[in-house]
Amino acid sequence: MSSGQPGPGMSIVPFDVERCDITSLLRMLGKIPGQRRRRGKIYSLSFVLAVVLVATLTGAKCLRELHRRAAALPQPLLARLGAPRDRFRGSCRAPSGKTVRMLLKKIDVDALDAAFGAWLCAQTARGHVALAIDGKVLRGAWSDEDTQVRLLSAMLHGEGVVIAQVRVPDDTNEITQVEELVGKLPDIPGRPAVTLDAVHAQHDTAELLVKAGMDYIMTIKRNQPTLERKIFELILLLLQEAPHHEVGERGHGRIKNWRTWATAADGIDCPHAATAGVIRRDEFDLTGRRISREHALILTSTSDENATAAYLHAHARGHWGIENEIHYTRDTAWREAANPTYTGNTNHALASFRNLAIGVIRLNGTRKTKETLENVAADRYGALPLLTTVCSRSTR
Repeated sequence: MSSGQPGPGMSIVPFDVERCDITSLLRMLGKIPGQRRRRGKIYSLSFVLAVVLVATLTGAKCLRELHRRAAALPQPLLARLGAPRDRFRGSCRAPSGKTVRMLLKKIDVDALDAAFGAWLCAQTARGHVALAIDGKVLRGAWSDEDTQVRLLSAMLHGEGVVIAQVRVPDDTNEITQVEELVGKLPDIPGRPAVTLDAVHAQHDTAELLVKAGMDYIMTIKRNQPTLERKIFELILLLLQEAPHHEVGERGHGRIKNWRTWATAADGIDCPHAATAGVIRRDEFDLTGRRISREHALILTSTSDENATAAYLHAHARGHWGIENEIHYTRDTAWREAANPTYTGNTNHALASFRNLAIGVIRLNGTRKTKETLENVAADRYGALPLLTTVCSRSTR
């Protein structure tokens, strides 16, 4: 085959496919509203969406690859996903390339993200929850000749799964879409902490998050010069003291040390500001020669009793998981930044399925996304245990 992957006739069923309980997945997919006309409809929506997910788990990078991988799914797997049976051929039917293309073009991406996010969140959100909010430009996708498609997402710290995502309209920026994103978050227990980078260090954003029952943890930089100066003046004397928290790492030919200080945010003009801090990162080579030194100023609404230096360090570093574990992974595993997709909602929908695929893999206890995609591509039945493990958690 042109895809270089084993075809249906080459697949060997390694286990009882019928024992893989993926009803939770199919039920979730079936609740997503479809845009197709009833007349002439052959496939259920949950089946087509499940096929797209499995094809995504094989590493399919574009619509053409999605169709090829879907067409190469073995018969027992198609049947388990809910494929209709062709009475004349005596076999299960896979959706055509046109069916997949038109579905992704017209699908309600807001409903898609809401269903995916709620399903993943229900299986992961336990105890204290921290969310990272950040935007991503789909560099290969353009809404017109001057505007690239941008998405704003919320990821669970530690779990590395996206639980909400919105499209940033072409005539605005991601700062204005935080309220929209927060409004689409699934129900989360307790009082979540939300980490944001410097572009979101805005008074309105701080007020919004606290009113929504969350705490913010913001990095402050020069886009807020007055706030930056006030925080720096507040913590300047702290730098003369021993760090309140310290951690070091060694790897890739470098030694990195993080030292953190925290104090009450007295006199800081930002809504509900309670604690300010600074994180200093020193990087050395293996001989001990310093390569770089950086300071990050942190402001949070979490009280200074709870926002210890260790708390600030953990949340500030955890925030970059959305870049390293989601954005970077989508670019490397699916080459998202190099994939030119222009039609309708397709680019957004593909990003949503990649988020779901990453979530499924992460919930099965591995961070080796690309290796997992390669394994599923070599043996398509490998997708079922991934989906079954996730589904079974929701029934425990």
